[in-house]
Amino acid sequence: MKPSEFPLEKTDGRLNEFGRRAEQRPAVYRYVESPSPEVAASPGYDSLLDYWQILFRHRKTLLSSALMGLLGAISISLVMTPIYRVRTSLEIQSTNFLEMKGSADSTGGYTTPESYVETQVKLLQSEFLLEHVMEKLKLKERPATGWRSFASRVRHLPEREELLRQIERNLTVRTSGNSRLLEVLYESPDPKLAADFANTLVSEFIELSQEERWKSAQGTAEWLTNHLAIMKGQLEQSEAQLQDYAHTSGLTFASEKENLAEDKLKELQDELSKAQADRIANQAKFEAAKSKPADSLPEILEDPTMRDYRQKLTELQRQYAELSATLTPEHYKVQRVQAQINELKSEIQKERGNVLHRIGNEYAAALRRETLLSRAHAEQEKVVADQSEKAIHYDTLRRDVDSNRRLYEAMLQKVKEASLASAMRDSNVLVVDRARPPLLPYRPSLPMNSAIGLFSGVLLGFGFVLLRERIDRRISAPGDAQVYLDLPELGVIPLDEASISRQIPNRLPQHRPASSLPPESTLRSSLGDCPELATWKRKPSLLAECTRTTLTSILLPSQNGEGPRVIVLTSPSAGDGKTTVACNLSIAMAEIGRKVVLIDGDLRRPRLHKVFGVGNKWGLSDVLWAETSLETAPIAHLVRETEVSGLRLLPGGSCGVTPSNLFYSPRMSELLKRLRAEFDMIMIDAPPMIHLADARVLGRLADGVILVIRAGQTTTESALFARQRFAEDGTRVLGTVLNSWDPRTTRGYGYGSYRDYRAYAGH
Repeated sequence: MKPSEFPLEKTDGRLNEFGRRAEQRPAVYRYVESPSPEVAASPGYDSLLDYWQILFRHRKTLLSSALMGLLGAISISLVMTPIYRVRTSLEIQSTNFLEMKGSADSTGGYTTPESYVETQVKLLQSEFLLEHVMEKLKLKERPATGWRSFASRVRHLPEREELLRQIERNLTVRTSGNSRLLEVLYESPDPKLAADFANTLVSEFIELSQEERWKSAQGTAEWLTNHLAIMKGQLEQSEAQLQDYAHTSGLTFASEKENLAEDKLKELQDELSKAQADRIANQAKFEAAKSKPADSLPEILEDPTMRDYRQKLTELQRQYAELSATLTPEHYKVQRVQAQINELKSEIQKERGNVLHRIGNEYAAALRRETLLSRAHAEQEKVVADQSEKAIHYDTLRRDVDSNRRLYEAMLQKVKEASLASAMRDSNVLVVDRARPPLLPYRPSLPMNSAIGLFSGVLLGFGFVLLRERIDRRISAPGDAQVYLDLPELGVIPLDEASISRQIPNRLPQHRPASSLPPESTLRSSLGDCPELATWKRKPSLLAECTRTTLTSILLPSQNGEGPRVIVLTSPSAGDGKTTVACNLSIAMAEIGRKVVLIDGDLRRPRLHKVFGVGNKWGLSDVLWAETSLETAPIAHLVRETEVSGLRLLPGGSCGVTPSNLFYSPRMSELLKRLRAEFDMIMIDAPPMIHLADARVLGRLADGVILVIRAGQTTTESALFARQRFAEDGTRVLGTVLNSWDPRTTRGYGYGSYRDYRAYAGH
């Protein structure tokens, strides 16, 4: 690239974005706020793109975590015992085959059909029914294995109890929505055993239901048969009375004559019969109330108020029992519940008295009504006595006979229905689907476990990556230093791929004696491809172009229109590549026709003379220690020429005086003044500044300092420390240079790889 074609603007595509972040957080990253290392080291993720870049950088970790989770889930699934689940369904029918008046229907008198279905669910899970199934399948004779054997030994339970508990855990009975269908699910390692258990459970449940219903129907039939004999005796007695009256009175048939008196007498007779029946019924209730306990009377049992009182009393007694189990009788809660119970019993007694009083009143009213009707009937009889006295008496007896016959026939019909029901043994449970041995296990589910393992691995890997990013305090990507330090990022120097691929050492041992060093010609040939000379030796390389781009940022004029002429390059720690950056920037400056002098300010470990292949017998330390006048000394005696056109070098020298003492001397200022008059740009390669004061002293004498940061190595704490020290000294920091950045580790920053650059450049 020719000097006229040198780019005059930065190519950092992420600068605007990180500048926007820095503007949003002025209080976090500015030196004046003195940010803590913890705050400065915590990167902020403002968009999904940041998270995507994190995931992309650690994609191998994520893939490894996901693969480990998947393999772990598959391994666990393979070693787990397969469990098979069978299913059978039942339908609970809503009506009985024969429904008799006064007998319970299929819901057993439950308030709602749902409560009846829930009762059937509990019956299917009852221990009585499960023990029947255990005995029928002879499960006790099977040897205990696996969890059942281990649990019985640990809990010291009998084998029968542990087997019953295992069956209860494996059995599930549930309703299917609002329907009358019940689903019976059973799990077992043996698919055939699971199917046999479910089918046997259903069969035993149906058989038990039939047996209970048959016993209920048989009891009803016996009760009806006994009362049928009584009704038959009453009918025969009434018929005998009718025949005796007809025989003694000489009547062969009843009178069919119709007149007003007889019609009225018939009406009175009908009313009297009803009154007598009502009085008999009320008298029966009244006598039962006197002879039987009041709580056993139907009127007491069916009374809504009494039913409510009994429910409340039961609830209070339950509360009293629970409180008495933990509290003393003198406790106020126990006494309060006892008082409520006493009050409720008083109300029950009062309501019971009201019911008994009402029964007595009803009986008295019925008795009075019967008396009045009897008187009216007697008076009417006197009117028609002469005409139909015998006929009336005969008709009365005949009506009694007819009434008894109707009752007897109705009772006989009920007895026949009950006998038929007890003989048929019907059931209201219907099997919809029978259980079949499954071919595939219910669990473990390999696809489901694999998905869970894969998801868990990805989730754990993502958490590990985020945690690693959170605790990683290194500056790794372009733009990070600008965010953390609030300093301009002058450029990014990529990793020298050519030097790494060829495995050519870029440094010589630093502690070899001078006698063992190779000659200068050997140094030049062996260091021809070192990264310090990449801008000179490999001009089309990506490292060289990025160096020229960085130089453009440095040469841009400041607010007063002047650019810096004396620049100190330093780094927070050793090994950050400041020498590489200083050499390449000096070479790039010389390429554009400027006169440049590069000073090796690292007097403890001078290295620039090795890079450029010159001697180190006379250098900066010797110049500062000597007493000759710097103003009259020839420039050729101060600096050395290099093979790079326009670039001079002032090596470190061989004087063993402490560098800080030399830099504090007035001769350092005089030397820079003399060099300003001779050269366009003065580059000083200073030592690391955290542990040494040399860079801080040189920074006060220069126009500005450039802080070199190594990607993936320099921490935010060390960079902030350097930034703070320069701010305390009042030294102008021009910006930062990110060195040895690998574009392959981070995507989306506007920088390409070496291969992309060569493709673009046409090489």
